[in-house]
Amino acid sequence: MKRLLTFLLAAVPLASSAAEAPRHLEGRLSSGATWVFDVPAAWNGKLLLFSHGYARGPDNPARNVAGAEKEALLAAGYALAGSSYARTGWAVEDAIPDQLATLDAFAAAVGKPARTYAWGSSMGGLVTIALVERAPARFDGALAMCASAGGTVGMMNAALDGPWVLRTLAAPDAPLPVLLTSSGEQMRKDLAAWRALLDAQQATPAGRARIALAATLAQVPGWTPQPADDAARVRLLAEGFLPATMLPREEQTQRAGGNASWNTGIDYAVLLERSGQSDFVRRMYAAAGLDLGADLARLASAPRVAADDRAVDYMRRFYAPTGKVAAPVLLLQAANDPVTLVEMTGDYAQRVRARSGDGMVRAAYLGQTGHCNFTPDQTLGAIDALVRRSESGQWHVALPRQVDYRPAPFLRHWPD
Repeated sequence: MKRLLTFLLAAVPLASSAAEAPRHLEGRLSSGATWVFDVPAAWNGKLLLFSHGYARGPDNPARNVAGAEKEALLAAGYALAGSSYARTGWAVEDAIPDQLATLDAFAAAVGKPARTYAWGSSMGGLVTIALVERAPARFDGALAMCASAGGTVGMMNAALDGPWVLRTLAAPDAPLPVLLTSSGEQMRKDLAAWRALLDAQQATPAGRARIALAATLAQVPGWTPQPADDAARVRLLAEGFLPATMLPREEQTQRAGGNASWNTGIDYAVLLERSGQSDFVRRMYAAAGLDLGADLARLASAPRVAADDRAVDYMRRFYAPTGKVAAPVLLLQAANDPVTLVEMTGDYAQRVRARSGDGMVRAAYLGQTGHCNFTPDQTLGAIDALVRRSESGQWHVALPRQVDYRPAPFLRHWPD
């Protein structure tokens, strides 16, 4: 393996900030991860290190861009780098050292950059945050896009709450998993059973009220371009319920050595008040003739899900963001992201402000729906805003479809 890397590096002469022709380089790290570099003819000395998101495999290609922005970035003079990570799946543990080793491989093959920026999407956004927090001397800024920025534990705890609440209130004896640890055909059956329950609940006023409560406690996204009435809001929450809460856990559980999610000690009445949506839930309960206090009391007395301390410790290490950074961080998030909650982005921005100062972070919210479906113009604009902040010390973020949005507090902020 080392001999192959040595051969690849020896075959490529070291470059200054201006090479004679654009180059595409590929190689392999000692971990088994592959890397890919693209260097433009007129390299501006700036390197963008891309961290990709969750990939189930078995294919595991290295990537150095999020989407269709490669040619524009090369034309602007940026060099691009990224690795595959040694393993697929929830590979935060592998991604952090592999991405740092990729920087070393770039310096050996091409030359040391004048500036290095980390960027990534989805799970790769969390990897990006981990990189700049753990290796601050190696980065001049970071762009975390559609990131699970609240950290693995917080994200998966939020995903637990919705199914647990809805099953407890609507179908306490049903064999429905609240933690999606199945795979393959069994996963498809589990999701189909949950869809059937949601469809049945939507057919009755009581069911719609309980969907409103469960989805609110799980912070299922409910943003719309125009204000929606209560009936439309419930339909939107029911549609987004499974993507936001039924997150695959099988591989995480294997890596962590157990379950890292819990709701022991959680007071759902308190979370409802903190959500900012309690009036909406109360209206739905009143319309159904249901007693909200009685349902909250049922939740308070119901058996809870406990976590394995060893698994929680693993997820703390891979990864629970601290907010302590030495370089500016830009967070990019759709206001209605069905997978990574907008509240997690707001939560991480608050962490950075508290630990590192307001000038070290900005969050840009886009008035759109979808997970990591940014246009090239939005991505390129975000990179440009980050680089200008790094070089000038001033933030100026103005992206296509950007909106003035204020997320609610992330209910499952962790650690407190």
